Amino acid sequence: MDAGNIEDENGHWYPQHRAKKYRPSQLAKLNPMERSRYLYYEKPTKQMTQAKEAALKRVRLELRQRDAEAETRRMREVEKQQQEKHNELIGQLKAAEARNRIRLLRIRYNNVRNGELEQMIAYQPTSIRAVRLQALVPQKNNFILSKSDNMLKNDRQRIEEIIDDEEMATTKRDLTCI
Repeated sequence: MDAGNIEDENGHWYPQHRAKKYRPSQLAKLNPMERSRYLYYEKPTKQMTQAKEAALKRVRLELRQRDAEAETRRMREVEKQQQEKHNELIGQLKAAEARNRIRLLRIRYNNVRNGELEQMIAYQPTSIRAVRLQALVPQKNNFILSKSDNMLKNDRQRIEEIIDDEEMATTKRDLTCI
């Protein structure tokens, strides 16, 4: 610590003794440049300190507000990503069900077609005509649809619950804790 200087509670250094001290009336008469040079080394007044603290308070409040806005933006982005993932999952489930329905319709159509062809072949008046018809109109393989459902009752109920869930209560996950 310099012998001629003092330190205040904020760590600022001020000269303790000056060669020339001005009274307030003399200080008011100085031009702005000289006054600022003189006051640069003086302790700030109570009013200046309060103004400085108020400004710092406003800055901190603004920073807190920016941080809160950034956090809400980030949360909205996470929710949007979760919504997109959920929509993609629902889309995949619906597409798989549609493919399965189309596959079942094709199998049913081929089975009905094969049954009609077998009936046409069976009702031919001669066996030569039946063999000729069978050779000209090829049959497709018969698919045997199983009457039993491959999915368990709980699995089917779970899938239907996921598809019917509009509020995403069953699939919405909070991934912020990861």
